[in-house]
Amino acid sequence: MKRYLRELFAEAAAEELRLPRWLVHLYLALLEPPLGKTIRLDLLRSVLRGYSVRGERWLDLGCGIGDLTLRLAACGAKAVGIERDEHKVARATAVASRAGLYSARFLAADVCRLRELELGLFDGVCCLAILEHIWDDLALLREIAAVLRPGGLLVLQVPAAGRKLLPAAEREDGHVRPGYTVPEMYALLEACNFRVARYDSRDPLNLMYYWCLCAWLLAGVFSGRRLRGPCFAALAPLFLPLIRFSSRCIRRAGSELAFLAVRC
Repeated sequence: MKRYLRELFAEAAAEELRLPRWLVHLYLALLEPPLGKTIRLDLLRSVLRGYSVRGERWLDLGCGIGDLTLRLAACGAKAVGIERDEHKVARATAVASRAGLYSARFLAADVCRLRELELGLFDGVCCLAILEHIWDDLALLREIAAVLRPGGLLVLQVPAAGRKLLPAAEREDGHVRPGYTVPEMYALLEACNFRVARYDSRDPLNLMYYWCLCAWLLAGVFSGRRLRGPCFAALAPLFLPLIRFSSRCIRRAGSELAFLAVRC
């Protein structure tokens, strides 16, 4: 993992999980970021295979700590990350500056009001694990279409509606719906002037559910809600290889869906 990404994840984990930075650096030196990001990045690489972002303008919606925005900038894109949490925006901006990734820019704003930001048109938009948090998902897709040039790309990742889930975890994550079916997603995108070019899926055995369940149970043993994140990370070496292996061997829709759509 690149040094700037290790620094970014380590700072975030030290603040949010109250873990020693040396421990997070050691974990990231040996393993990958575990909190669902690895599976999402697998899907992103899959639907964008053969495509280069170099020299293009890309928008990363709900960028969180900013790791994907920095990856896009490192690949040669002029990347803008939007996140509501001003502290995350400040931290990501500082890491980008120290890493010399000056083509990465971060804004504290509402992703549902993109046109008001007057950022111009983009060649591509990443919207990973966002739509399930938005009540008016159709309005958000229309906002995205409005800031994409004709022929521009939307990379969209959502959970599947039929997946197993923990209701308490869904509420804690702020999900307003369990997910989407593939036909439902096609219909939503077409209604907003998009054409689906590629579709992919991961986790056909719903192992993400069991990963989350085990983390919650393990944290419960120690009676520590804040230990859920560290427990989830500790179980990553077991579950990530299983999810990747089952996704290669079983060709059916899994718990995570991704779409590459073209703005018509």
